[in-house]
Amino acid sequence: MERVTVWDDRLNADERGLLAPGRPQDLDRSPDVLVVGGGAIGLAAAVFARRAGLGRVVLIERALRLAPGASSGNGGAIAPDLHVLTDSPEFVAFGRGSRQLYRDLDAEWDGAIGTWPTRWLDIRPAGTLADQAHRRAPDLAGPNLAGPSPGDQGGLRLLDERDVRELEPDVRLPDGAEALLAEGQLAVDPLRLALAFAARAGQVVTGVGLLGVSVRGDRVGTVHTTAGDFTPGALIVATGLVPPPWHRGVPQRWVKGHMLAVAPGPWRLGSVLSGPFGGGTPLPGGGVVCGGTFDEGDHSRDVRPEIADPMAKALATLIPAAADAKISHRWCCFRPQIEQRQPVVDRLPGVTNGWFAGGHFTTGIMMAPATGAALAGWAASGRAPDEVATFTLPPAPYGYPYPGSGPA
Repeated sequence: MERVTVWDDRLNADERGLLAPGRPQDLDRSPDVLVVGGGAIGLAAAVFARRAGLGRVVLIERALRLAPGASSGNGGAIAPDLHVLTDSPEFVAFGRGSRQLYRDLDAEWDGAIGTWPTRWLDIRPAGTLADQAHRRAPDLAGPNLAGPSPGDQGGLRLLDERDVRELEPDVRLPDGAEALLAEGQLAVDPLRLALAFAARAGQVVTGVGLLGVSVRGDRVGTVHTTAGDFTPGALIVATGLVPPPWHRGVPQRWVKGHMLAVAPGPWRLGSVLSGPFGGGTPLPGGGVVCGGTFDEGDHSRDVRPEIADPMAKALATLIPAAADAKISHRWCCFRPQIEQRQPVVDRLPGVTNGWFAGGHFTTGIMMAPATGAALAGWAASGRAPDEVATFTLPPAPYGYPYPGSGPA
């Protein structure tokens, strides 16, 4: 089944063409920086490499279009405060820094990215949220669970049923449920983001894939691709999962997930709804994006309505008026997961001029600007940024192989 996301249908013909530039005749074979991977992370890396003054930048993407996978198949969430109760302080700080970069870039680029402000209601069984807060941050437990994040108002607050009704009149809490309110978050149309980044990423090429590398001493010398060889000064790989030959021993996989969108209906929704009961992200214009699922063991690229459609029913659990909501789009994508790492931003083993960023799983859009800025800063200074000190590649059981001298 053809994969058409709700975001695809918001593009015009010219914009679709900009996302599929193909291969130019004047392809730069010896750029200062070669970025492999045209998703949100690779595009951000290319943008920030240029902003850091690293010279000529070329980005190659294997698919015929930029943002071909999870980078366009997500819900566009930029909500780091929701991770306070589930992830490390380093992860949350990185996400908050990325959110601020979105604000800064959108202001500098006259709104080209097009982020919009969101608030979240995370709805869970009673006691779950307070228990999480006590385990993660005992000093913050209480009505204000997380305190305000830098530059924002409010922080995270527990709401009861009356509070939720006042905030969202069409939302109903299931019996025994409570809600966590997170204000000051953002959302973005992922393909608008890809267009904004691609326009500022240097020479962007689609339909060209990585085959392997040749290493001379401790440096990547030649990068072999389906369009011939490149000899870059620096290499940034943003392919989701660690590529050959460095992948050996790294516990990683692609995880399939379904998403859907429902058309506008007879309800009002101003908050993103999340949690085990279901939910969705309201779109400008009134539609709602729901998802995604975690389809373990399903490796097909087929869209399966029997997996996607229950998300619309779950939305109606929280918004009774959405019981007859019309499903406008169904799609699926594959997310990169590196076990016990979310994300990875690290130097490629055995070389001094190569870096990898991936394994962002469900947070690639949220983390893209901070990841790109960290990679560019590392390449410019030769020093690992403090903010990615915990985002290292996992140690392989027998040590990383030396890349060798030919295509992997």
